[in-house]
Amino acid sequence: MPSLAGAGSVQFILPAKPLRRYLSSYYFLDTGTNGPEQEDVIYPEWATVRFALRGQATGNTVRLNSRDIPAESVTGPTGRAALVRFRNIQLVGFGLLPLGWYRIIGCPADRWADRVSAVDAAPEFARLAQLRREIDGITDPEQIAALFDHIMLQSLGDPDPLEADIDNIHQAIANPEISNVRDLAEASGMSQQRLERLARRIFGFPPKFMLRRQRFLRTLANAMQHPDLTWSDAMDGQYFDQAHFNREFHQFMGMSPGHFLVMPRAISSASTQVRAEQVGQRLQSLQVPEPWKGQ
Repeated sequence: MPSLAGAGSVQFILPAKPLRRYLSSYYFLDTGTNGPEQEDVIYPEWATVRFALRGQATGNTVRLNSRDIPAESVTGPTGRAALVRFRNIQLVGFGLLPLGWYRIIGCPADRWADRVSAVDAAPEFARLAQLRREIDGITDPEQIAALFDHIMLQSLGDPDPLEADIDNIHQAIANPEISNVRDLAEASGMSQQRLERLARRIFGFPPKFMLRRQRFLRTLANAMQHPDLTWSDAMDGQYFDQAHFNREFHQFMGMSPGHFLVMPRAISSASTQVRAEQVGQRLQSLQVPEPWKGQ
């Protein structure tokens, strides 16, 4: 693997196999040391942790005033895209799947949905602050990934019995054949009331919203994979028509599909392509953990 010190590089490394139910991937970005300021978009996703080893970023959810992003930050699960600006930045990060949020963070996910915090600003993020300290002076992605694997594996311990229910919900959300909360609850093996409680607590959003978000992101990923398609051709089968999709696009991206196509997205376009090659999925929020084995 190339060194993180290489200018303009982006790289993803899968965590150790036992951790892939909790973490989506480790992420390494270096835009170099002598480049212009760039603007890009971060798509709706599960929670993420980012450590800026160099440089500074500003940003916020679309249509909100931009603000400084802490150098060592955690973002809860997001339901809308964010616009960010950065220059000469070097990042190490990883995604927390819902199971990972439950086991590593522990507090209700809806408390941090669409919010960004410094890792030292809340006690529930103390373990993340430890991870940042452990990588001081290390620049090689493989070494950082191995260190993160070691610390996470030591700290997780045995699986929690609730993990089976969380996994069932996540697998059902990812099923493109499921379009309503009743069927989602049935596929998850629980009542709609229990599904509602667990969805907000573990995933950060109500079940209906999560189904809508996954439908939109499936369409977005399809359009990215097949840029020759029109939006109508790329649309998920659960959309009624183009107008329905356009309304959802505004909801999740804060802009029109046409605006999205012409905006600069050099980093995110490259990242989604590299992510597809190295992880097997373009968008973190579409990555599904391996099924729970009950062990």
